[in-house]
Amino acid sequence: MFDLDGTLLDTAPDLIAACQATLRQFNFKEGDSSQIAQKLTSGMRAMLKQAIPAAKQDDGLIDGPMRSYFASYYTRNICRYTRAFPGIVQLLQDMQQADIKCAVITNKYLAMAEKLLSGFSFYNTLSLILGGDSCVHAKPHPEPLLTACNKLGIAPQQTLYVGDHLNDIRAAQAAGCVSCCALWGYGAAECGDPQAWHSDYYAKNVQDLKTLVFSYQQLHG
Repeated sequence: MFDLDGTLLDTAPDLIAACQATLRQFNFKEGDSSQIAQKLTSGMRAMLKQAIPAAKQDDGLIDGPMRSYFASYYTRNICRYTRAFPGIVQLLQDMQQADIKCAVITNKYLAMAEKLLSGFSFYNTLSLILGGDSCVHAKPHPEPLLTACNKLGIAPQQTLYVGDHLNDIRAAQAAGCVSCCALWGYGAAECGDPQAWHSDYYAKNVQDLKTLVFSYQQLHG
């Protein structure tokens, strides 16, 4: 099972573009893209607050009209600049050929995740997609991962969950899944040194992940 943003897909360019468009729409100065990028996995509100000086922040405006505009703009332009990380498409194709079930468990709204993923060739290889609104609780709560395991008919201990954020690793640990931290993602910019997260495995790149997946399959079936 995979996280989405920062793990399967490099969604940063489209998320940052949506944030900047929202700032312009509400007459704010565009933010520093590198600063906004530090809040990519924290949601739209956090990205906007990162870009707007504290003295000019209005929670009612940010949580209401600005967030709504951000969501609408992003949904319309959800896959303009987004790309799969190098090696991901081939990895999922290889996993399909090896009859390994694949799922995506993300905190992105399900409708957004479905629309985004449908633009990629590996979409039809996915057995399940769950969004942040698919369950009562979102990651780092274990409910989404446990729900996925139940739907797929697989025990958590037989499931590898791959994500780039501390919340991904915490969710996997709480659910009893095997965890793998994707070091190419966004999480370290927000959550600090990934080695402190105590993930079961770490993958520097997709080739590392591929080696782990297929060696694990050989050992555990």
